[in-house]
Amino acid sequence: MSNYAPDKWAIARITSKEHPPINRVIGSWYGGYAGSDSWRMNSGIEKIEDKGNFYNIHGKSGSVYQCYKGCEGMSSYTRAVMNNMATRIEESGEGIMQIINIEEILK
Repeated sequence: MSNYAPDKWAIARITSKEHPPINRVIGSWYGGYAGSDSWRMNSGIEKIEDKGNFYNIHGKSGSVYQCYKGCEGMSSYTRAVMNNMATRIEESGEGIMQIINIEEILK
């Protein structure tokens, strides 16, 4: 099991005609002065625990993302990657990918 604490995070909902929708957390990390920004997408959300000022978001693979409530969103780099991915998914006819607010899952 891996644990991650992203600088920014968002939820992607991937919908296709052949499979039920899947929600996945996207974590973004800033690279700083000498590094480069990075991102990671989990295997699919299994469970969300509200821990006060952050959520523990558990993935299907066993990973846990510690996502602070004030940090929902994406870096410009990660947003560009996700927009490109969403376009490829839609153009291929495989489905659609949308960024949703975590409140849509917690309802």
